[in-house]
Amino acid sequence: MKIRTVIIDDHALFNDGLALILKESELFEVVGQVYDSRQAMYICQGKVLDLILVDYNMPHVNGLEVVAQLKTLLNKPRIVIISMYAQRKELNLFSAAGVDGYLAKTTPSAELIASLQKIMAGDRILSVNRQPKESTVNDFFALKHQLTKREYEIVLGLKEGKTTEQIAQAMGLSYLTVETHRKNINAKLKLTSRQEFYDFLQSL
Repeated sequence: MKIRTVIIDDHALFNDGLALILKESELFEVVGQVYDSRQAMYICQGKVLDLILVDYNMPHVNGLEVVAQLKTLLNKPRIVIISMYAQRKELNLFSAAGVDGYLAKTTPSAELIASLQKIMAGDRILSVNRQPKESTVNDFFALKHQLTKREYEIVLGLKEGKTTEQIAQAMGLSYLTVETHRKNINAKLKLTSRQEFYDFLQSL
């Protein structure tokens, strides 16, 4: 039986990307995604759940407050904090809150799945956030948005302010090839205008 899971994270891109990773593992069934922490308890209390993944830094109701609410659920699902930033001080707070684990958002997908399996088997995983390697961040971003390595390189070039011509020259590609990649990137990111694309770049 698959692990019935709810994801609580106000960052829609990360929330959706994590859901995709869990679904592709075929070990998890994502039965709910919460983008507003104020709705967390309302959505979770009507479901029979095995696992709840909670972001720490959220507006309105922060992760620890959400955890306190979730602890009242009758079926007692495993609760795991997933956050970008967590040092010893935060980990002490997570431990005191009684969560079953903490995982960094930069954790590689295979390690994430393995860690969640261990937590579901009864282990408690709370470790200091390590400094992510650039390749780990890149791999997670590309997987989350289903981008190829070349498409991701083009995104980085655009974020740096390079023109299509400059990117084409640097990568040894034609102008039209880079423009085709840009169209594919827009389609994968579900962006319909240049302004939406540049707004997205600013959010990275």
